[in-house]
Amino acid sequence: MTIGIKKNKRAIIWRIEGLEDTPPELVMFINPESIDSTFTPLVSETRTLGGFIQEFWGEQLTSLSASGKVAMFYDDGGITNKNARLSESYQNFVRLLNIYKNNGKDYSDTQQNPNRITSFGAVIMIYMDKEYEGFFESFNFKELAEKPFSLEYDFSFKVTRTIGDLIVSGSNFVRESR
Repeated sequence: MTIGIKKNKRAIIWRIEGLEDTPPELVMFINPESIDSTFTPLVSETRTLGGFIQEFWGEQLTSLSASGKVAMFYDDGGITNKNARLSESYQNFVRLLNIYKNNGKDYSDTQQNPNRITSFGAVIMIYMDKEYEGFFESFNFKELAEKPFSLEYDFSFKVTRTIGDLIVSGSNFVRESR
């Protein structure tokens, strides 16, 4: 039962592509409080007898860092900490945590070898009409005593491919890539 939750049209959506048994998309109830993009040039410097030589190799992979908190733990009886694991908000958070832990891998269901990877897919983060394909570098969460009905988290996501990037020629916007 969803009470008081409206679908955010600009919500972050997580999707896994390329698996044999694809899980449903995960729509975050609350977007992170901050999302930071890091663009770093890939430069190598070599010292020679004649001085330094700098070689520019383009850019490192883009890194997206985000931090925020999950929606409050709410069930039929109201705000809860006792039944937090049963709340829709907690279940939504656990699905995000599982996307991080598996990072696009699908494991075998057999008892003999549960750690065998059966298929490997791509983690895709959709935000503001852009799709970021990549993998998680880190994911942390904590529960604070002064905020007992919620969890705070932060993660780092390394982008290997962006769909919907802006294409600029000179100093003018040309179009979006698709």
